[in-house]
Amino acid sequence: MTKLLSFVGTGQLYDTIYRLNGEEYHTAVVQEALCRYYKPDEVVLFVTREARSRNLPIIEAAIPSTPITIVDIPDGKCEDEIWDIFSIVTDSVHENDDIIFDITHGFRSLPFIALLSIAYLREIKPFSLSGVVYGAFEARETIHLESGKEISRAPVFDLTRFVSIFDWMAGVRSFLHHADAGVLEQMVNQISDEEFSQIQSRKGTKPLMDLLGPMSTYAASVRLSRPVEAMKTAYSIQERFEAATGAIKKHTPVLTPLLSKISEIEHFALPEPNILTDAVIQKQRDLIQVQLEMGLYQQAVTLGREWMVTVLLFAAGAGEEWLKKETRNEAENSLSGAEKVLSTQSKAQSLRNDKEKPRFLDWFCSHVSWKEMTGIWSRTSQMRNELAHCGMNPESLKVRQLQKKVDKFPDVLDKFYALMMGLPG
Repeated sequence: MTKLLSFVGTGQLYDTIYRLNGEEYHTAVVQEALCRYYKPDEVVLFVTREARSRNLPIIEAAIPSTPITIVDIPDGKCEDEIWDIFSIVTDSVHENDDIIFDITHGFRSLPFIALLSIAYLREIKPFSLSGVVYGAFEARETIHLESGKEISRAPVFDLTRFVSIFDWMAGVRSFLHHADAGVLEQMVNQISDEEFSQIQSRKGTKPLMDLLGPMSTYAASVRLSRPVEAMKTAYSIQERFEAATGAIKKHTPVLTPLLSKISEIEHFALPEPNILTDAVIQKQRDLIQVQLEMGLYQQAVTLGREWMVTVLLFAAGAGEEWLKKETRNEAENSLSGAEKVLSTQSKAQSLRNDKEKPRFLDWFCSHVSWKEMTGIWSRTSQMRNELAHCGMNPESLKVRQLQKKVDKFPDVLDKFYALMMGLPG
């Protein structure tokens, strides 16, 4: 059902020509102009006690052919009354309604409440918003009719695009704090579709569309713990962002400062992240930190354990092979083998069978800090297993205990790196 929601004011209604999207409507009642343009199935009028006695009869007489629902609201003179108005307005919107919200005569805080109501409703109810409109009588011009009579002509502003700011804010927040590009993808597709409907071309929004691919891939890479792809796509975003910024300024200029925050991920950008360098190691470490801040604990611990393997390979001079499955298996087996060495009474006995000995075990066990690093590796593996098995064990850690361990994980990683590289701790 299409509904026009409108506030009834108490001020004098002047004979006006309201102009909306090239159409003009001669009336003193803005609700009549809106009904003639949008043709709603129902008009919901919010009225205070004073508005009911003053202007409500005039409005009812102006739109006799449209069903009207009259809803009483308080004056909004205190906080409790404002909350009451908010509840009344939101309760007037039902699932699958198509809403046009008229705030022309919204007095005091009513326009603010209207916008908040829309933002709130979009989170809890499926409905569509066809317009947020404002009959700007104060922006009127005086014209002369053929009869010689002077009359005001006022624009009706469509403020719907301002409501989309909430969506853009949610999209940027979801991308930066939750590694989810879905909302931004929806918003970019929307403005691209609008451009196409107007000029049968997507040329202006193409730079934004070109940015979507790497943004979606980056977000998925963070969630799925794919650091190499995350760094590579962050570099692609960095390359394309300048062109996209031009499109942002053209189509959504007010959002430029907000959307520019996406460039924060350039910290993770590398053109060749498959070549192991200290920069790759540090950016992976920072990516683990981001995962933890996003609450992606299992992904962060899993990547952290793999990161330790990478640090070992880098320190052992096997960086050129760091992405080879066999090499990584050898490094992981060396760390796990060191656990066995620690658990035996004789190190010589545990290292006796050279054929079964992992490739990097001797090198690692000759490191001055090998015992401390082995303990870190062992505890990390235990935490990884604790997360992976989802508490399906009567002896599993409670959530609070596990959370404390996860919170300390960045310090554990930094300690492992410092020990491996011989840095002062």
